[in-house]
Amino acid sequence: MRHPYEKFIIAELATIGLAIILAIIAFIQGLLILIVLSLYLIAVSLVCDGLIALNTFKQTHATKQFVRAVAVFLLATFFMIYL
Repeated sequence: MRHPYEKFIIAELATIGLAIILAIIAFIQGLLILIVLSLYLIAVSLVCDGLIALNTFKQTHATKQFVRAVAVFLLATFFMIYL
């Protein structure tokens, strides 16, 4: 029997893994765009964690994760526009 939130868990782990790989490549190559993309992936990971918390009735944890995701998204967008 599968876990009811397995899709969210897999998406969260996949985005974290991709963000780590992109960040390593970005630091080696010195590409700012890959750092921004890794920040977007971290924001998606936080949203997935928030959805898991929301579906398991942990409202405060879900709210904190959504606020963190918005903050990271805004930071990445700021970097994209101004750098």
